[in-house]
Amino acid sequence: MSAVGLRKMVVAIALVGILAGYVQADKMQLQEKLSKDISIKLNNVTIVDALEQIGQKAELKIVLSDEAIWKLPYGEATRLSVILSGPLADSMTEMLNAFFMRYAVSQDEITIYPRPELEHILGRPSAEQLELLKSLYTKTIKVYYFDEVQKTINVAIGQEILISPIEVQTQLNYFLLQLVGKEDLYSGVEVIGGRAIPISRTRKQKIEPNEPKEYNLPTPVTLVQLLNQVVIGRGSSDTKWYISGIDFPGQTPEVHVVSSSTFASLRLNQKIDVSYKDETLGKIFQDLASRAGVDLSVMPGSDLYANKLSANMQNVGIKQAILNIADMAGVVYEISEGDRSYIRLSGPGSVRTGRKDESKGGEKAASEGYVGKISIPMDGGKYFIEFMLRESDLTEELKKLRTEKMKGILEQLSRKSGND
Repeated sequence: MSAVGLRKMVVAIALVGILAGYVQADKMQLQEKLSKDISIKLNNVTIVDALEQIGQKAELKIVLSDEAIWKLPYGEATRLSVILSGPLADSMTEMLNAFFMRYAVSQDEITIYPRPELEHILGRPSAEQLELLKSLYTKTIKVYYFDEVQKTINVAIGQEILISPIEVQTQLNYFLLQLVGKEDLYSGVEVIGGRAIPISRTRKQKIEPNEPKEYNLPTPVTLVQLLNQVVIGRGSSDTKWYISGIDFPGQTPEVHVVSSSTFASLRLNQKIDVSYKDETLGKIFQDLASRAGVDLSVMPGSDLYANKLSANMQNVGIKQAILNIADMAGVVYEISEGDRSYIRLSGPGSVRTGRKDESKGGEKAASEGYVGKISIPMDGGKYFIEFMLRESDLTEELKKLRTEKMKGILEQLSRKSGND
């Protein structure tokens, strides 16, 4: 390598080091602000207003990620009342814990993200589901009612819940028997007819008729710790659990245990409302993949960030939304709902709003305004897909018709103004 080339490399490395130093310094400043005491009282404000007021008080910027907005009970309109006192980092953590959220420090702002525990609630969580999720993680089982696992759980949680499928309760009962020394160590299951059946063991001690039916656990455990040991299908690593939706007042909440492949399918088919306006295909697909909790891979040569579209869909499954947008954008897709779920995209992803201007050999200016919209009802009107149109998207006939219509409208407005 020549001396000139070497000097250029040294300069480049030096610049990278300097920039990295600036980034690290900015993060250190934010960390220092988080360590300072703060005192603020907020009453019945939206979470957006709360973060803005806290940010102003602490002189830093706090924002919600798209993932966090989707996992809040009412999105950005979610309301809260809170009193923050003491180090901001501790106060923020305590405030966000109520929603199973966390914060991350970047170069110039604090961003709020969902915590992994929210995976156990499909779709947008309700306040009741969040409260139950907190109980499952924090309230411990201290007393075991012999062979009454459902009662044992309800007493510990402090409310009536249902564990399903029912055969899962057999396994939970075995775990509790172990803990009170009434059962040999539970070592696995036997798959019979496609169902996991606990292997029966001989009790260490015989239960006499006059023996107590309540046993204090030597080591209290949470229901989450027990659920994480339940076996469905081929093994415990293939097992997931989630809290079902609570749709009616007085409805008994249910905790479902399913295989990981079933869980992946459930996440891909969660019902959502989406609204994208002049957004890149890459951003849209990444957003939908994040909501479904699956990996997104884009094949080489597929520049999805060079094309944009607008779409509104209500009460549609995530998988269906992906298929709809991929079809109208000309993107080739592959979706796997197995144990290793993923979305793989390929193709140019060319859409009307992102096509090239052949006369100039370049992309149409992003600043070109919209002149119309095409709304296509889908699934009997349950949701709509919308195409936003710029003037360059119109044919010569439509441009002429639009000009005539606009001229007529302006003349009517002019006559009305004159009469007034």
